[in-house]
Amino acid sequence: MFSVIGMANDDPEKLDRGALPALMSLPPFPVFLLAVGEKDPDVSTIGLFNVFSVDKPRVGVAVKSSRWTYKLLEETPDFTLNIPGKDLVDKVIKIGEVSGSKMNKFAEVGLTPKPGTRTRSPTIQECPLNLEVEKQEIIDRSDWDHIWVIGKIVHCDIHPDYDRGNMLLYWDGEFRTASKVIRKME
Repeated sequence: MFSVIGMANDDPEKLDRGALPALMSLPPFPVFLLAVGEKDPDVSTIGLFNVFSVDKPRVGVAVKSSRWTYKLLEETPDFTLNIPGKDLVDKVIKIGEVSGSKMNKFAEVGLTPKPGTRTRSPTIQECPLNLEVEKQEIIDRSDWDHIWVIGKIVHCDIHPDYDRGNMLLYWDGEFRTASKVIRKME
């Protein structure tokens, strides 16, 4: 049976939850290190990510307009999304706690910016998966607290030993890794 919005939940085994608790109940989200800028690049921890198209690979990240990273995203035609492994969790947290307007976060946390293959923005050498993204659209709605930056993936590098089971996920204030495979589709 399908529930109608605004109707009471008539399933006694399920709880009626609000929107935010429902969102927090979703499975974990991947963590990204977004790198942007050509001369003085910045790196930022990103937890809001979405795939907008698979056939023509389009992805989006959400950033608050008050962030230094957002200023650089406005000025730069591209950015990179770098997937950190669990070994980088302390660096990911530090990057998320400080502003790039006050320091060079690459140098401060000890990450290596590497020139992009098809972007002006650097990738991060220590991350086993790097997506280079050409910026295509910025969606700014005054009633949202984040601005979505959507782009086309133009290049991707994956380390031969990449194991997505070791990549960081963020859920409900905790950094995690993916759990074991339950079933593989044939």
